[in-house]
Amino acid sequence: MHSRALSALRRPGVLAALTATLLLAFFTAPNALARDTVNTSNVSPAFRSGFAAYWNAGDAEQPAGLRGTVDFWFRFHVVKAGVSALLLAAAVALGVVLWRRLRAREGRRALLVLSATGTGALGLFALVALMANVQGAAAPFSSLMPMLGADNATLAQVGERLAADPSGAHSPVLAAMIGDFATYHAVLAVAAALVALAAATATVLLHRRRAPRLAPAATALLTLAALVLAFANTTSAFDSPAALAAFTSGSW
Repeated sequence: MHSRALSALRRPGVLAALTATLLLAFFTAPNALARDTVNTSNVSPAFRSGFAAYWNAGDAEQPAGLRGTVDFWFRFHVVKAGVSALLLAAAVALGVVLWRRLRAREGRRALLVLSATGTGALGLFALVALMANVQGAAAPFSSLMPMLGADNATLAQVGERLAADPSGAHSPVLAAMIGDFATYHAVLAVAAALVALAAATATVLLHRRRAPRLAPAATALLTLAALVLAFANTTSAFDSPAALAAFTSGSW
């Protein structure tokens, strides 16, 4: 029974169906599994209201209303990260099968090339989604902040307080926000560095195996993009007050 399942997973049709199912789950499962009184339909107004109450209270501990919103967003990203990881694994497996068939000249070459290209694009989507959702799960509060909008009055007050107290030493709520913002960027910096390492390794291996030029060129480009992302987020993590100030001014 176990060998039959493995054999089935080597078939492009089975893997394609599994990938399509996971792609559908990516858009539907997170909200369905994580929703409570807060869900994707009301998370924005719930966060804006909770954020204003949090800032006005001035305490590092989040009020119950905001905590519920942040907890939902954490669960949402955990589920979405899990589905993204499965989608990435399925896309890689499908890509390997298509690649082997292409090299063995099994089936129509044009169709195999088109399928492999589409699978590669889907794999890249899943990878980016996995990174973003791991970041969101690690720092859900900061992940919610773009929902405030650039013209939010409370966010403007945060910027003004930050200009007067860059370290947040005299404001527990500001200090907590600075710390969460640092975590938010640090997690993505680490994830991007790991992707850069994996992509660089893949580039070398593909070059040694004399793969078509497009494959190592794509992984080399991914390496460069990941390195830029890692550098930018490392800089923001080490100077999170400046990153938060840039966000409050609308330039983040």
